[in-house]
Amino acid sequence: MEDPYSFCEICRINHTSGKKHSFSSKHTARLKTILKKFGSKISDSKKKLLNPVISKASSELSAVNVWCYMCSVEVKRHVADHHAIIMDAGLLEHLATSEHAKKVHQFFWENRLSKEQKKNYLVNEEGLDSFKEALKNALACYENEEETQLKKQAMKIKAIECTQTNVVNQKEDDLQITTQSEQQSGPSSGHSSGSWGNSSSGIKPHSKVQTEGVVYSDGLTFIGRSNCLPDGNVHTGAVPPWLRADDGEPTQTKPIGPTEQDFQEHLKKERKRKLNPARVGANFDRTSTNNPDWMPSFGRVWNSGRRLQSKQQYQRETGNWKKRKTMNGHHSGKY
Repeated sequence: MEDPYSFCEICRINHTSGKKHSFSSKHTARLKTILKKFGSKISDSKKKLLNPVISKASSELSAVNVWCYMCSVEVKRHVADHHAIIMDAGLLEHLATSEHAKKVHQFFWENRLSKEQKKNYLVNEEGLDSFKEALKNALACYENEEETQLKKQAMKIKAIECTQTNVVNQKEDDLQITTQSEQQSGPSSGHSSGSWGNSSSGIKPHSKVQTEGVVYSDGLTFIGRSNCLPDGNVHTGAVPPWLRADDGEPTQTKPIGPTEQDFQEHLKKERKRKLNPARVGANFDRTSTNNPDWMPSFGRVWNSGRRLQSKQQYQRETGNWKKRKTMNGHHSGKY
């Protein structure tokens, strides 16, 4: 028994309409969208038949694929050649195959499309041959440009290396001149014997470094470093100055950092911070003292007077109070 259902590749559904399905509004709209989408990619690729485009190799471009709706297969759009990528070469080769031409003919026949549009989705052999010829010249130009760029980069690197070498050599020459001048001047150049005699030995732990006097020379004045503290400094393991007691003040044993009382106050503030600031009694002054004979009046909670007056006062403040009068001028109604 023949299966009454047919599967439509365009709409991706099973139907029982037979050939009538090709003329349905849903199928026609879907087919129009597919042809426009696929046709734009083919038109962009055909522009590169006479002017091939070559770019640097990258994993993103080499992984780009195109779905052919006529053949129902996925085709690689670009072709990788050594260190370069030929744009749209894979799609152009697929459009020029005989299998694609057969599938296009079948696709147009099944969907009742005009035969005049077939050429928009095909590439003839002559166009593919011209693309290959133009591609040879494009590859040669691309290789020459790459070699030129590599030479320029190599020249830049050599120039940088030469500059670095000259700087190093200059520093070495300056250092040699400095050492020679120091050797010629000798230790008796006006400095005291205890100032610079042991400068090369460094500072030993727990040692007292002292520099004495002021040294004069032609146009220059050297001010020696002052004597260090008798107990050493922070680098020799002594107590830093900001932790020492001032002269004439008794030594205090106050602990460094916040005390336990400060910590408790901090916790109290943190607990209050989580409470609602608009709660009842949040702004109440608990430090104020009142007369023991004081008692609140319950007119308007804390105000004196009748409750009716408190209600009228509240309505005046909110703007909802209207004085009702009768013809005789008396109040009417209830509040």
